[in-house]
Amino acid sequence: MLFVHGTGVREPGYSESLERVREGLRAARPDVTVTPCYWGGTAGSALRSGGLSVPGYGTGRDAADPGGPVHGGDDEDIELWGLLYLDPLFELRPAAAGSGERVELAPGAVPPGGSLSAAAQALGGDDGLRELLGAAGIGAEFAAAVAAVLTSPEGRDFLRSPAAVAGPDLLARAFVAEAVRRRAGVSGSGTAFDGTARDAAVDRITGLLAESLPAGAGAGTHRGPLVRGVKRLAGRLALGLASAQAVKRRSALTDAAHPAAGDVLLYLARGGAIRELVAEAVRAAEPPVVLLAHSLGGIASLDLLVERALPEVELLVTVGSQAPFLYELGALPSLEHGRPLPDRVPRWINVYDPRDLLGYIGSGVFPGRVEDVAVDGRQPFPLAHSAYWGNPELYRLLAAELP
Repeated sequence: MLFVHGTGVREPGYSESLERVREGLRAARPDVTVTPCYWGGTAGSALRSGGLSVPGYGTGRDAADPGGPVHGGDDEDIELWGLLYLDPLFELRPAAAGSGERVELAPGAVPPGGSLSAAAQALGGDDGLRELLGAAGIGAEFAAAVAAVLTSPEGRDFLRSPAAVAGPDLLARAFVAEAVRRRAGVSGSGTAFDGTARDAAVDRITGLLAESLPAGAGAGTHRGPLVRGVKRLAGRLALGLASAQAVKRRSALTDAAHPAAGDVLLYLARGGAIRELVAEAVRAAEPPVVLLAHSLGGIASLDLLVERALPEVELLVTVGSQAPFLYELGALPSLEHGRPLPDRVPRWINVYDPRDLLGYIGSGVFPGRVEDVAVDGRQPFPLAHSAYWGNPELYRLLAAELP
């Protein structure tokens, strides 16, 4: 049995997984020889120019300013916007809660935010704002976004609190963030959101809302310590990968991510070297041969068997593989969607864990040619994608199915 690994695997991780497979089979099938088929070292992706394509690789410096570190006064606001896109009401909650007791109104009295609410509902009549919203890519969604914020429990609490008259900018950002969230959620949306136009729209909205307030109210922007502190902490927790800290750590993040992503891209662009390495391992093995192939290794193994006859291979076992999904997308290199598997492809068992979001099933797209078998590694994703090798259920299956 040849053990073909998946994307991103390098030594010593491959040898550790190989030993787990050998140990798992040893008791039930001592007659089976598990042979390595390690392609990551010679055919896998690597930063072949030492990371020259990555801005600031190895230095933590900005490509636009190679002599200086990555930082800037805009980082905090960018983090805030990232969080607001996830939760447009994020700033309104602590502002209302931290502004003191909610005002109890006499019957018929206008709440502190009443004039703001009325002004907000009239924003659509401002020609200058409509132009800015269009440039920001959210013109069509803005009216619904305003209505959603104003009628939300958080919006109503904010408008009834003393913070309303001091922070029209909070309301402006909530409106714009909700509009962006709605636009980004449209299926197939490819809108490019302009941050400069977005900020100009917020400024325009803030000014229009402030005009509805009593003289002297709503001046400036609301940057109280409560909002600022919560914003900074929650923003960095929720959006660490989009923060300035991630930019500073780009080298480390690249080193951690590029083998996995790079292997996929390399294979889809020029996967012949990986397939040839598997073919050489098949020719060197004593038949009958079984290919036990994980993830991208399963794609390469299937492609190889589609492309050429390898009569030594009696059984293909893919584990957590994306081959059926790529075929359905029309992206499987060896076989266009709609064409059946050639007869030379041997018996195929496809093992997947329903919790593994990178494992797919093949019986629907290859009817009668693949047997899907579900196993339960009792791990969440992404650990589920590599939990197969520690699952006794897999080895009981293999013990019964191997020649």
